[in-house]
Amino acid sequence: MDQQAREKIEYALGQIRNGQDAGVESLYLLMGRTMLFVANGVVHDRHAAEDVVQESFVKIVKGIRSYRPGSNGYAWVCRIVRNTALNYVRSAGGRRWQELGEFDRAAECSFEEKSEAALMAERLMQELSEERRQMVYMKYFLDMTVREIGKELGKSKSYVAKQISAAEEQMKKSLR
Repeated sequence: MDQQAREKIEYALGQIRNGQDAGVESLYLLMGRTMLFVANGVVHDRHAAEDVVQESFVKIVKGIRSYRPGSNGYAWVCRIVRNTALNYVRSAGGRRWQELGEFDRAAECSFEEKSEAALMAERLMQELSEERRQMVYMKYFLDMTVREIGKELGKSKSYVAKQISAAEEQMKKSLR
């Protein structure tokens, strides 16, 4: 994510903090698709994902005071969406997110290429341990830093970095 996008997200969160409705609309325009993408990746149901996104916006507005201006607003919003989706799944019978193939972000690929890439990504991710899969997901799909991942999971920064590096190496070997 480029610096300009991060600044726009930061500005939208600042508007929300100041009680301006325009901030919610701006955040939706900037991150609505990403939020739906994250939610759908957890709940695997488009309608439920839409509900999760709506609930996430309520949580963002209510919890905006807990956001530290200048930190990673993108990751903060995605974390709220993910946690809301996980809570939804837990309350809906305990299904867990496992398929990450939907997170293929190749921009200029044909449908067939996207499908192949998604299947490959899903296969590679499934070969990882649950812990490593979660760390890779947080780093590459939620755009979180190693420090943020460590804090979220209660692990040291160096441990997270080593696990992600090992996961990347494991996936590279699988591709050979």
